[in-house]
Amino acid sequence: MAVFLDVETSSLHADIGSLIVAGFLKEEEEKFFFVESPKEEKKVLEEILEHLKKIKKEKIYIWNASFDIPFLISRCIKHEIKTKIFTHLRVIDLLKFSKEVLRLSSNRLDDVSIFLGIEKNIKVTGKHIQKFYEEFLSGNKEMKEEIINHCRDDLVSLSKFYERVKDLVEAWEKKQKNFLF
Repeated sequence: MAVFLDVETSSLHADIGSLIVAGFLKEEEEKFFFVESPKEEKKVLEEILEHLKKIKKEKIYIWNASFDIPFLISRCIKHEIKTKIFTHLRVIDLLKFSKEVLRLSSNRLDDVSIFLGIEKNIKVTGKHIQKFYEEFLSGNKEMKEEIINHCRDDLVSLSKFYERVKDLVEAWEKKQKNFLF
């Protein structure tokens, strides 16, 4: 069974930014781990790792796993959280698949979704999330839902993309040397 993972962060660099939210989608079940304040990041990361332990036998599909996984690892190391679980995950990077198998002018999830006719909210992008989070931390609690909705939208688009190309992905996976990002 496929599990989809997406993270939203306050920066592209783990030494400057922090985790905002991590979302998981498995069939119709979704789970979000939201960092309510920067001082809670360690607790939320520990909860994410507990969740990863529960699903470690599943294949975890990510768009740009070479960002998401190292960011999570870096933030865990920062908080002195053991990261061994990451060596047991079966991560498949659908961005890497897209770059290697499809011939598109852009491999951004938004652009690939548009090309395939997958409904996607392109008015809110990852670039908006840092500002939304700052607003949330300043007291605008409605921004939490905006951030989670963006994460959810990415997860749904990712799962729809996977369903469209599942047979190709499975063949491509067999050619990969390992599953670790």
